[in-house]
Amino acid sequence: MISVAHKRACTALAKHVFAEGCQFVVKQDSIAPGQRFRFNLEGLQPVVGTVRWVVEDRVGFAFDRPLSRKNQDALTSHCRSVHGLDLYLA
Repeated sequence: MISVAHKRACTALAKHVFAEGCQFVVKQDSIAPGQRFRFNLEGLQPVVGTVRWVVEDRVGFAFDRPLSRKNQDALTSHCRSVHGLDLYLA
């Protein structure tokens, strides 16, 4: 059995990545402000944060801890090359 915390909630494409957060484009309509998600990028610690707002297919996501410039670039690069990343319930 897969734990709820380890089940993929949706796939997202990161846009406008900053140290404190980013905007995700998602194809899921059940995401709501206050939900907590995490994602993993190879070579980085898991990133955890909270949904702050939702407008149609756009989600404002605030990271629990600011991302370094290197990690911001890694997230942007990953989403360009892979066309998204998996978000998991945190």
